[in-house]
Amino acid sequence: MKLLNKSNILRDFLKNKNEVSALKLIDHARYHQLNDSEIIDLATGLANSGELIKNENDITYCDIPSTGGPSSLSTLLCPLFLTVFGGKVLKLAVPGRPAGGVDVLAQIRGYKVNLSISELHEWVSQNRYVHFLADDSFAPLDSMLFSLRKANNALNVPAFVIASILSKKIAVGIKNIGLDIRVSNFGNFGNTFKEARTNAIQFNSVARALNIKSRCFLTNGDIPQQPYIGRGESILALNRIFKNEADWSLKRHLAICYRMANSLFNNANIEIQVSSLKEVFDLNIKTQGGDIDHFNSLSNDIEVQNRYIIKSNRSGILSINLLKIRKAITEIQRRATEIQFPDPCGLILKVMPDEYVERGTDICSFRCVSEYKEDFEAMLTDAFDVSNQSTQLHGIEIIE
Repeated sequence: MKLLNKSNILRDFLKNKNEVSALKLIDHARYHQLNDSEIIDLATGLANSGELIKNENDITYCDIPSTGGPSSLSTLLCPLFLTVFGGKVLKLAVPGRPAGGVDVLAQIRGYKVNLSISELHEWVSQNRYVHFLADDSFAPLDSMLFSLRKANNALNVPAFVIASILSKKIAVGIKNIGLDIRVSNFGNFGNTFKEARTNAIQFNSVARALNIKSRCFLTNGDIPQQPYIGRGESILALNRIFKNEADWSLKRHLAICYRMANSLFNNANIEIQVSSLKEVFDLNIKTQGGDIDHFNSLSNDIEVQNRYIIKSNRSGILSINLLKIRKAITEIQRRATEIQFPDPCGLILKVMPDEYVERGTDICSFRCVSEYKEDFEAMLTDAFDVSNQSTQLHGIEIIE
Protein backbone atom coordinates (compact mmCIF):
# COMPACT_ATOMS: atom_id res chain seq x y z
CA MET A 1 0.00 0.00 0.00
CA LYS A 2 1.27 3.46 -0.88
CA LEU A 3 1.91 5.62 2.16
CA LEU A 4 0.39 9.08 2.24
CA ASN A 5 2.81 11.97 2.65
CA LYS A 6 2.01 14.70 5.13
CA SER A 7 0.36 16.97 2.53
CA ASN A 8 -1.92 14.13 1.43
CA ILE A 9 -2.74 13.33 5.05
CA LEU A 10 -3.65 16.97 5.63
CA ARG A 11 -5.78 17.11 2.47
CA ASP A 12 -7.49 13.87 3.48
CA PHE A 13 -8.41 15.34 6.87
CA LEU A 14 -9.72 18.61 5.41
CA LYS A 15 -11.75 16.69 2.83
CA ASN A 16 -13.22 13.93 4.99
CA LYS A 17 -13.46 15.78 8.33
CA ASN A 18 -13.77 12.59 10.35
CA GLU A 19 -12.11 11.05 13.37
CA VAL A 20 -10.09 8.51 11.37
CA SER A 21 -8.45 11.15 9.19
CA ALA A 22 -7.94 13.42 12.22
CA LEU A 23 -6.13 10.70 14.16
CA LYS A 24 -3.87 10.02 11.15
CA LEU A 25 -2.99 13.72 11.02
CA ILE A 26 -2.35 13.86 14.77
CA ASP A 27 -0.11 10.81 14.64
CA HIS A 28 1.86 12.13 11.67
CA ALA A 29 2.29 15.66 13.07
CA ARG A 30 3.89 14.33 16.25
CA TYR A 31 6.95 13.31 14.28
CA HIS A 32 6.89 15.40 11.10
CA GLN A 33 6.80 19.16 11.45
CA LEU A 34 4.27 20.95 9.26
CA ASN A 35 5.67 23.91 7.33
CA ASP A 36 4.12 27.39 7.21
CA SER A 37 2.16 26.66 4.03
CA GLU A 38 0.62 23.53 5.51
CA ILE A 39 -0.26 25.29 8.76
CA ILE A 40 -1.94 28.03 6.72
CA ASP A 41 -3.97 25.40 4.85
CA LEU A 42 -4.93 23.71 8.13
CA ALA A 43 -5.92 26.97 9.85
CA THR A 44 -7.98 28.06 6.85
CA GLY A 45 -9.65 24.67 6.54
CA LEU A 46 -10.57 24.60 10.23
CA ALA A 47 -12.04 28.10 9.98
CA ASN A 48 -13.98 27.34 6.80
CA SER A 49 -15.69 24.36 8.44
CA GLY A 50 -18.23 26.74 10.01
CA GLU A 51 -19.67 30.24 9.81
CA LEU A 52 -17.36 33.12 8.90
CA ILE A 53 -17.45 36.76 9.95
CA LYS A 54 -15.97 38.79 7.10
CA ASN A 55 -13.50 41.57 7.88
CA GLU A 56 -10.95 42.81 5.40
CA ASN A 57 -8.42 44.97 7.25
CA ASP A 58 -10.03 46.48 10.36
CA ILE A 59 -7.45 46.02 13.13
CA THR A 60 -9.91 47.13 15.78
CA TYR A 61 -11.16 43.52 15.59
CA CYS A 62 -8.71 42.06 18.08
CA ASP A 63 -8.01 39.44 20.73
CA ILE A 64 -5.31 38.05 23.03
CA PRO A 65 -5.66 34.27 23.31
CA SER A 66 -3.27 32.10 25.31
CA THR A 67 -1.55 28.74 24.97
CA GLY A 68 -3.11 27.55 28.23
CA GLY A 69 -1.88 26.96 31.74
CA PRO A 70 -3.06 27.58 35.29
CA SER A 71 -3.19 30.86 37.27
CA SER A 72 -3.17 33.50 34.51
CA LEU A 73 -6.32 35.61 34.02
CA SER A 74 -5.18 37.14 30.73
CA THR A 75 -8.05 35.67 28.68
CA LEU A 76 -10.50 37.35 31.07
CA LEU A 77 -8.74 40.67 31.67
CA CYS A 78 -7.21 41.45 28.28
CA PRO A 79 -10.59 41.63 26.47
CA LEU A 80 -11.69 44.31 28.95
CA PHE A 81 -8.58 46.39 28.33
CA LEU A 82 -8.79 45.89 24.56
CA THR A 83 -12.41 47.07 24.53
CA VAL A 84 -11.57 50.20 26.54
CA PHE A 85 -8.72 50.89 24.10
CA GLY A 86 -11.31 50.95 21.30
CA GLY A 87 -11.07 47.36 20.12
CA LYS A 88 -13.87 45.00 19.15
CA VAL A 89 -13.24 41.60 20.76
CA LEU A 90 -14.97 38.55 19.29
CA LYS A 91 -13.42 35.92 21.54
CA LEU A 92 -14.06 32.49 20.07
CA ALA A 93 -12.53 29.97 22.48
CA VAL A 94 -12.24 26.36 23.61
CA PRO A 95 -12.47 25.20 27.25
CA GLY A 96 -9.32 25.64 29.34
CA ARG A 97 -7.52 23.59 31.97
CA PRO A 98 -8.24 24.11 34.79
CA ALA A 99 -9.92 27.51 34.33
CA GLY A 100 -10.07 28.96 30.83
CA GLY A 101 -11.87 32.23 30.24
CA VAL A 102 -15.03 30.81 28.67
CA ASP A 103 -15.51 28.14 31.35
CA VAL A 104 -15.02 30.74 34.11
CA LEU A 105 -17.70 32.98 32.63
CA ALA A 106 -19.97 29.97 32.22
CA GLN A 107 -20.12 29.74 36.02
CA ILE A 108 -22.30 32.88 36.01
CA ARG A 109 -25.97 31.95 35.97
CA GLY A 110 -27.55 32.45 32.55
CA TYR A 111 -24.31 33.30 30.73
CA LYS A 112 -24.64 31.85 27.23
CA VAL A 113 -21.47 30.53 25.56
CA ASN A 114 -23.02 28.77 22.55
CA LEU A 115 -24.60 31.09 19.99
CA SER A 116 -25.77 31.28 16.42
CA ILE A 117 -24.47 33.61 13.73
CA SER A 118 -27.59 35.79 14.10
CA GLU A 119 -27.08 36.04 17.85
CA LEU A 120 -23.44 37.01 17.34
CA HIS A 121 -24.41 39.83 14.98
CA GLU A 122 -27.06 41.01 17.43
CA TRP A 123 -24.72 40.89 20.41
CA VAL A 124 -21.90 42.67 18.60
CA SER A 125 -24.33 45.47 17.74
CA GLN A 126 -24.98 45.86 21.49
CA ASN A 127 -21.46 45.34 22.80
CA ARG A 128 -17.88 45.49 21.53
CA TYR A 129 -16.93 42.35 23.49
CA VAL A 130 -18.44 38.89 23.04
CA HIS A 131 -16.95 35.68 24.50
CA PHE A 132 -18.21 32.35 23.16
CA LEU A 133 -17.40 28.70 22.54
CA ALA A 134 -16.23 26.99 19.35
CA ASP A 135 -18.99 24.53 18.44
CA ASP A 136 -21.14 23.46 15.49
CA SER A 137 -21.52 27.08 14.32
CA PHE A 138 -17.94 28.39 14.41
CA ALA A 139 -14.82 26.36 13.57
CA PRO A 140 -16.48 23.02 14.39
CA LEU A 141 -13.61 21.08 12.81
CA ASP A 142 -11.17 22.83 15.15
CA SER A 143 -13.35 21.89 18.10
CA MET A 144 -13.36 18.25 16.97
CA LEU A 145 -9.61 18.20 16.35
CA PHE A 146 -8.94 19.89 19.70
CA SER A 147 -10.95 17.24 21.55
CA LEU A 148 -9.02 14.46 19.82
CA ARG A 149 -5.70 16.19 20.50
CA LYS A 150 -6.65 16.44 24.16
CA ALA A 151 -7.67 12.78 24.32
CA ASN A 152 -4.48 11.66 22.55
CA ASN A 153 -1.93 13.80 24.41
CA ALA A 154 -1.28 16.06 21.40
CA LEU A 155 -2.08 19.51 22.76
CA ASN A 156 1.60 20.48 22.64
CA VAL A 157 2.24 20.04 18.89
CA PRO A 158 3.25 23.58 17.79
CA ALA A 159 1.71 23.35 14.31
CA PHE A 160 -1.66 22.40 15.79
CA VAL A 161 -1.46 25.18 18.37
CA ILE A 162 -0.78 27.77 15.66
CA ALA A 163 -3.48 26.46 13.31
CA SER A 164 -6.08 26.11 16.07
CA ILE A 165 -5.60 29.61 17.45
CA LEU A 166 -5.50 31.29 14.05
CA SER A 167 -8.47 29.32 12.70
CA LYS A 168 -10.68 30.86 15.38
CA LYS A 169 -9.41 34.35 14.53
CA ILE A 170 -10.09 33.77 10.82
CA ALA A 171 -13.59 32.51 11.64
CA VAL A 172 -14.59 35.76 13.36
CA GLY A 173 -12.55 38.19 11.26
CA ILE A 174 -9.93 39.12 13.86
CA LYS A 175 -7.06 41.09 12.28
CA ASN A 176 -4.99 42.19 15.29
CA ILE A 177 -3.87 39.70 17.93
CA GLY A 178 -1.42 39.04 20.69
CA LEU A 179 -0.65 35.55 21.94
CA ASP A 180 0.06 34.93 25.62
CA ILE A 181 2.57 32.06 25.50
CA ARG A 182 2.77 30.59 28.98
CA VAL A 183 6.20 28.99 29.00
CA SER A 184 6.57 26.04 31.35
CA ASN A 185 8.01 22.56 31.53
CA PHE A 186 4.47 21.33 30.83
CA GLY A 187 3.53 24.07 28.36
CA ASN A 188 1.68 23.55 25.09
CA PHE A 189 3.89 25.88 23.03
CA GLY A 190 7.43 25.40 24.31
CA ASN A 191 8.90 23.92 27.45
CA THR A 192 11.69 26.52 27.52
CA PHE A 193 11.91 30.17 26.56
CA LYS A 194 14.19 29.18 23.67
CA GLU A 195 11.58 26.80 22.26
CA ALA A 196 8.80 29.32 22.85
CA ARG A 197 10.71 32.05 21.00
CA THR A 198 11.10 29.77 17.98
CA ASN A 199 7.40 28.92 18.04
CA ALA A 200 6.47 32.59 18.49
CA ILE A 201 8.45 33.55 15.38
CA GLN A 202 6.64 30.89 13.36
CA PHE A 203 3.27 31.95 14.76
CA ASN A 204 3.88 35.56 13.68
CA SER A 205 5.07 34.40 10.26
CA VAL A 206 1.93 32.34 9.64
CA ALA A 207 -0.32 35.11 10.99
CA ARG A 208 1.25 37.67 8.64
CA ALA A 209 0.69 35.33 5.68
CA LEU A 210 -2.98 35.26 6.68
CA ASN A 211 -3.09 39.08 6.79
CA ILE A 212 -3.30 39.12 10.59
CA LYS A 213 -1.17 41.53 12.62
CA SER A 214 0.33 39.62 15.54
CA ARG A 215 2.82 39.64 18.34
CA CYS A 216 3.58 37.14 21.08
CA PHE A 217 4.11 37.59 24.81
CA LEU A 218 6.26 35.11 26.67
CA THR A 219 5.27 34.75 30.31
CA ASN A 220 6.62 32.35 32.90
CA GLY A 221 4.07 29.56 33.23
CA ASP A 222 6.11 27.68 35.83
CA ILE A 223 5.17 30.19 38.53
CA PRO A 224 1.75 31.55 39.53
CA GLN A 225 0.90 34.82 37.82
CA GLN A 226 -1.59 35.59 40.59
CA PRO A 227 -3.01 33.77 43.63
CA TYR A 228 -6.55 32.76 42.56
CA ILE A 229 -6.54 29.33 40.86
CA GLY A 230 -9.79 27.67 39.82
CA ARG A 231 -12.98 28.59 37.98
CA GLY A 232 -14.75 30.07 40.98
CA GLU A 233 -11.54 31.63 42.30
CA SER A 234 -11.13 33.47 38.98
CA ILE A 235 -14.59 34.96 39.56
CA LEU A 236 -13.47 36.07 43.03
CA ALA A 237 -10.27 37.58 41.60
CA LEU A 238 -12.24 39.61 39.04
CA ASN A 239 -14.59 40.88 41.72
CA ARG A 240 -11.70 41.95 43.93
CA ILE A 241 -10.16 43.83 41.04
CA PHE A 242 -13.45 45.59 40.31
CA LYS A 243 -13.82 46.54 43.99
CA ASN A 244 -10.22 47.85 44.15
CA GLU A 245 -9.43 45.13 46.70
CA ALA A 246 -6.65 43.42 44.72
CA ASP A 247 -3.43 42.58 46.57
CA TRP A 248 0.02 43.36 45.16
CA SER A 249 0.36 40.13 43.16
CA LEU A 250 -3.05 40.51 41.54
CA LYS A 251 -2.26 44.16 40.74
CA ARG A 252 1.03 43.08 39.16
CA HIS A 253 -0.84 40.60 36.98
CA LEU A 254 -3.36 43.28 36.03
CA ALA A 255 -0.44 45.48 34.94
CA ILE A 256 0.93 42.70 32.71
CA CYS A 257 -2.48 42.26 31.05
CA TYR A 258 -2.66 46.04 30.54
CA ARG A 259 0.75 45.97 28.87
CA MET A 260 -0.27 43.13 26.55
CA ALA A 261 -3.46 44.86 25.47
CA ASN A 262 -1.78 48.25 25.17
CA SER A 263 0.86 46.87 22.81
CA LEU A 264 -1.81 46.01 20.22
CA PHE A 265 -2.77 49.66 19.91
CA ASN A 266 0.34 51.48 21.19
CA ASN A 267 -1.76 53.78 23.36
CA ALA A 268 1.23 54.61 25.50
CA ASN A 269 -0.30 57.37 27.59
CA ILE A 270 -3.94 56.33 27.89
CA GLU A 271 -5.31 56.18 31.43
CA ILE A 272 -7.72 53.40 32.35
CA GLN A 273 -9.78 53.28 35.52
CA VAL A 274 -10.84 49.94 37.00
CA SER A 275 -14.40 51.25 36.83
CA SER A 276 -14.07 51.27 33.02
CA LEU A 277 -13.08 47.62 33.01
CA LYS A 278 -16.07 46.79 35.19
CA GLU A 279 -18.42 48.62 32.84
CA VAL A 280 -17.18 46.51 29.91
CA PHE A 281 -17.48 43.32 31.98
CA ASP A 282 -20.99 44.11 33.21
CA LEU A 283 -22.18 44.90 29.68
CA ASN A 284 -20.74 41.64 28.37
CA ILE A 285 -22.46 39.65 31.13
CA LYS A 286 -25.77 41.39 30.46
CA THR A 287 -25.49 40.99 26.68
CA GLN A 288 -24.86 37.25 26.95
CA GLY A 289 -27.74 36.69 29.35
CA GLY A 290 -25.76 36.46 32.57
CA ASP A 291 -26.85 37.59 36.02
CA ILE A 292 -24.58 40.25 37.58
CA ASP A 293 -26.13 39.67 41.01
CA HIS A 294 -25.14 36.02 40.72
CA PHE A 295 -21.58 37.03 39.80
CA ASN A 296 -21.40 38.98 43.06
CA SER A 297 -23.02 36.29 45.20
CA LEU A 298 -20.88 33.57 43.61
CA SER A 299 -17.77 35.58 44.42
CA ASN A 300 -18.86 35.80 48.06
CA ASP A 301 -19.66 32.08 48.17
CA ILE A 302 -16.25 31.13 46.79
CA GLU A 303 -14.53 33.28 49.40
CA VAL A 304 -16.49 31.63 52.22
CA GLN A 305 -15.91 28.12 50.84
CA ASN A 306 -12.12 28.63 50.88
CA ARG A 307 -12.02 27.59 54.51
CA TYR A 308 -9.51 24.76 54.48
CA ILE A 309 -5.85 25.67 55.05
CA ILE A 310 -2.53 24.13 54.06
CA LYS A 311 0.38 25.27 56.23
CA SER A 312 4.14 25.21 55.77
CA ASN A 313 5.77 22.25 57.50
CA ARG A 314 9.14 24.03 57.81
CA SER A 315 10.83 27.42 57.43
CA GLY A 316 12.49 28.43 54.17
CA ILE A 317 11.82 29.64 50.62
CA LEU A 318 8.53 28.49 49.09
CA SER A 319 8.40 26.83 45.69
CA ILE A 320 5.14 25.89 43.98
CA ASN A 321 4.64 23.14 41.39
CA LEU A 322 1.90 24.44 39.12
CA LEU A 323 1.73 21.22 37.14
CA LYS A 324 0.76 19.33 40.30
CA ILE A 325 -1.83 22.00 41.14
CA ARG A 326 -3.31 21.77 37.65
CA LYS A 327 -3.44 17.98 37.86
CA ALA A 328 -5.11 18.17 41.26
CA ILE A 329 -7.85 20.52 40.07
CA THR A 330 -8.45 18.79 36.73
CA GLU A 331 -8.62 15.39 38.43
CA ILE A 332 -11.37 16.56 40.78
CA GLN A 333 -13.12 18.30 37.87
CA ARG A 334 -12.94 15.03 35.93
CA ARG A 335 -14.69 13.19 38.75
CA ALA A 336 -17.47 15.81 38.79
CA THR A 337 -18.74 15.17 35.28
CA GLU A 338 -22.42 15.95 35.68
CA ILE A 339 -22.18 19.35 33.95
CA GLN A 340 -20.14 20.84 31.11
CA PHE A 341 -17.98 23.13 33.26
CA PRO A 342 -17.85 21.64 36.77
CA ASP A 343 -16.34 23.68 39.59
CA PRO A 344 -15.88 21.36 42.57
CA CYS A 345 -12.62 22.82 43.88
CA GLY A 346 -10.07 25.64 43.82
CA LEU A 347 -7.48 27.43 45.91
CA ILE A 348 -6.13 30.84 46.87
CA LEU A 349 -2.40 31.20 47.45
CA LYS A 350 -1.50 33.08 50.62
CA VAL A 351 2.21 33.12 49.76
CA MET A 352 3.85 33.46 46.34
CA PRO A 353 6.98 31.63 45.13
CA ASP A 354 10.37 32.83 46.40
CA GLU A 355 8.85 34.28 49.56
CA TYR A 356 10.36 33.23 52.88
CA VAL A 357 7.91 31.43 55.14
CA GLU A 358 8.07 30.35 58.77
CA ARG A 359 6.96 26.88 59.87
CA GLY A 360 3.17 26.96 60.32
CA THR A 361 2.60 29.80 57.84
CA ASP A 362 -0.63 29.54 55.82
CA ILE A 363 0.45 28.66 52.26
CA CYS A 364 -3.02 28.50 50.71
CA SER A 365 -6.70 28.18 51.45
CA PHE A 366 -8.79 25.79 49.39
CA ARG A 367 -12.30 24.51 48.86
CA CYS A 368 -13.51 21.15 47.66
CA VAL A 369 -16.73 19.17 47.70
CA SER A 370 -16.66 16.91 50.75
CA GLU A 371 -16.51 13.69 48.73
CA TYR A 372 -13.06 14.50 47.35
CA LYS A 373 -11.68 16.86 50.01
CA GLU A 374 -9.06 14.50 51.45
CA ASP A 375 -7.72 13.49 48.03
CA PHE A 376 -7.57 17.10 46.86
CA GLU A 377 -5.78 18.21 50.02
CA ALA A 378 -3.16 15.48 49.63
CA MET A 379 -2.53 16.40 45.99
CA LEU A 380 -2.24 20.10 46.83
CA THR A 381 0.10 19.50 49.76
CA ASP A 382 2.44 17.63 47.42
CA ALA A 383 2.60 20.72 45.15
CA PHE A 384 4.35 22.88 47.77
CA ASP A 385 7.97 22.64 48.84
CA VAL A 386 9.94 24.76 51.29
CA SER A 387 13.73 24.74 50.88
CA ASN A 388 16.65 27.09 50.31
CA GLN A 389 16.15 27.17 46.52
CA SER A 390 14.89 30.24 44.65
CA THR A 391 12.83 30.03 41.42
CA GLN A 392 12.59 32.82 38.87
CA LEU A 393 11.07 35.61 36.92
CA HIS A 394 7.85 37.45 36.49
CA GLY A 395 7.10 39.86 33.65
CA ILE A 396 6.82 39.33 29.90
CA GLU A 397 9.02 39.14 26.83
CA ILE A 398 7.54 40.44 23.57
CA ILE A 399 8.25 38.79 20.19
CA GLU A 400 7.14 40.78 17.12
